[in-house]
Amino acid sequence: MQKDLTKEEEQYLLKFGARIRRLRKEKGMTQADLVFEAKVHGNMIGRIERGERAANLLQLQKIAKALEISVEELFDFK
Repeated sequence: MQKDLTKEEEQYLLKFGARIRRLRKEKGMTQADLVFEAKVHGNMIGRIERGERAANLLQLQKIAKALEISVEELFDFK
């Protein structure tokens, strides 16, 4: 986990990571596939999915594009 986060912030990162994992698997993609398609650093997707890393806006846009969804849909936790 990142330093200096509240428990609530840590939980949000875990929830967001689970959302990315679910979307990726629904597309039949591996983490490596998503890294390649999104053109992000090699371990970025795994770290996001585990709640260890908060993605920045440009990374979110790249991930959403690779998953063929909108950035807003990344945050649909329903």
